[in-house]
Amino acid sequence: MKTIRYSDYLNRVYGCFLGKCIGGTAGGPAEGRKELLDYPLDETILHTALPNDDLDLQILWLEVIEEKGLFFTARDLAQSFYDNVPYGPGEYAYFKKNFGRGIMPPLSGSFNNRFYKNGMGCPIRSEIWACICPGDPRRTWQYVVTDGSMDHAEDSVLAEYFLAAAESMAFFRTAGDSIADLLGDALAFLPSDAKITQALTRTMRHAAEHRDWKWIRSDIIRHYGHPDCTNLYQNMCFTLLALLYGGGDMRETIRIGCAMGYDTDCICATAASIIGILRGADCLLMRDGFTDTGIKASVRLRRADGPIADLARDVARVGLSLYDAVPGDIRITDAPVYTPVPAVRQTSPLSFTVDYNGDPVLRTDTAKAVTLLLHTGDRPLHGCLTLETPPEICCSHPRQTLTLAANTVTECAMSFVIAPNAARLAQDNRITVTFSADDGTIYRDSFGLNGADVWYCYGPFFRNNRDLTHISPYEPYGPHMEIPAGVPWEDPVRDYHLSRFAAIDDIYMDEAAFFRCNSETLPTDPTDARCEPMEVCICEDYFDASDLYSSTGPAVSYLYRCIESPCDREVDVTVGCEAPFRLWINGVLIGEGRDVCAWTLENKHFYSIPFKKGVNRILFKLENPSGHAAFSLIYRIPGASWQQYGDFASVLFRSV
Repeated sequence: MKTIRYSDYLNRVYGCFLGKCIGGTAGGPAEGRKELLDYPLDETILHTALPNDDLDLQILWLEVIEEKGLFFTARDLAQSFYDNVPYGPGEYAYFKKNFGRGIMPPLSGSFNNRFYKNGMGCPIRSEIWACICPGDPRRTWQYVVTDGSMDHAEDSVLAEYFLAAAESMAFFRTAGDSIADLLGDALAFLPSDAKITQALTRTMRHAAEHRDWKWIRSDIIRHYGHPDCTNLYQNMCFTLLALLYGGGDMRETIRIGCAMGYDTDCICATAASIIGILRGADCLLMRDGFTDTGIKASVRLRRADGPIADLARDVARVGLSLYDAVPGDIRITDAPVYTPVPAVRQTSPLSFTVDYNGDPVLRTDTAKAVTLLLHTGDRPLHGCLTLETPPEICCSHPRQTLTLAANTVTECAMSFVIAPNAARLAQDNRITVTFSADDGTIYRDSFGLNGADVWYCYGPFFRNNRDLTHISPYEPYGPHMEIPAGVPWEDPVRDYHLSRFAAIDDIYMDEAAFFRCNSETLPTDPTDARCEPMEVCICEDYFDASDLYSSTGPAVSYLYRCIESPCDREVDVTVGCEAPFRLWINGVLIGEGRDVCAWTLENKHFYSIPFKKGVNRILFKLENPSGHAAFSLIYRIPGASWQQYGDFASVLFRSV
């Protein structure tokens, strides 16, 4: 058994969060810059404090532990985040969107989050788990998964575990010990075939070969670079570079971390946290000349901004409570008298979880199979299980009589479909689960089904590189094909034979007709099947134009949708696009894109678009120039930091 004196333990916890605050503030101004920023360190910024989600969320987690006890759940963290975090960029926005529709962790972190699920928002929350599990890296895993899967998935969760393991082990290392050895020991906790493991291993190998850190930085970008400044692969490797080339010196570690560019506040804050654990607060404050800058939080907390020392003592109290309640191979000695954090497991005789058997999406064209899992406590139960759905949705087993054995998990398979006469499909569909036990006790919870965005697709439309409709089919057409000077005759001829062309400026339908029709009819053309609407369910914000129809090749298509709004409101509309588009809302062309570019969630922004109470008509014209083109369309709440509306509903045209 390893032991650590409380005074040493607290000193290192304090050093950890000193480093977190100092490094995060130093890296904050450059966040998002992608250039090499090899500048001297600005000493003055080391003695100030800026709000930073890297620290804010860990303080929020601390308050959850203080309120819920040591055996908190992922749902406890998720609810606190949803209620208390006002900002919502990136993965945070997608967690809020999912959780707000009743989709719980861990699916809240992976569903509809393909762009951000491997972001840095998860690894930056590792320190609190390391600080309550000093010297016990394996114990941090349960906390990392509980935390990280809320709004991330896969390698992002592994990256948080790597950092938590390194930081936990650092409590039993000294400032003179090899940082490379510490990081290498932490790597052993990750699966060798994971991409994040391979990226970190490659970085460490190059550092061991004493290559110039600037060369390694460029190698990281070459092999693991991502255009998003917050993507984890490059930033985790940059964090290692700062640690490996900082020589254990806090200032040089921060300077190199900032020089990396990209997610500089995360890089600097994380690297400085590890240096802070190794050196301890006493050394940082009295020998290295740092100051307790205090905390500047930007989330809703019970505690007021105050000294970092107070935060460290509260975190240490959780660590003491954990090791007293659940003893392990580490012992904290000479601890003062303290009030422990509650360690009572919050158990219920019956609880519910859901297996969505894939994505949590309800479509109009197929039934959604769901498995409801009923978890019993230490006594059996008998009673009636009922499921209450919105009126537009039918459940295959809305009422069942069940006998549940004690300490078991009972699976109830069921499916949900759109009612035959339903005229709408909401984004948010909450299913209420109630178990009425024979003894009169009622157990109730809910889960959500995400309503697919229902569109009506027209197309594909395209044109040839030459219009030869005026040539009789009974005469040779070759002489009528103009060949530009200097161009081999085969180029235009074979293009005519082998390919086709899409052009956003070409008009293939009466585009105004979509806004002349009423909310019960759709434009059609009896002479052209491509003008007959096909109902399309888009299950995430992201979709590829090639998935709208089975015809292949370049094309233009129209997507038409009517959505209900519960009130008059303004909407910030964000379009992600790889190719040109035009977007009309209620007959007004609100904007277009002309570029062929890389898809992100935020290629184009259109602000304060008026939506009216009731039905709103949307026409999305898409060009697919190469056969594949990604798009997305998001409806944001103005001024709400990327929070999205969740109360729209698709109008269903049942005759299609």
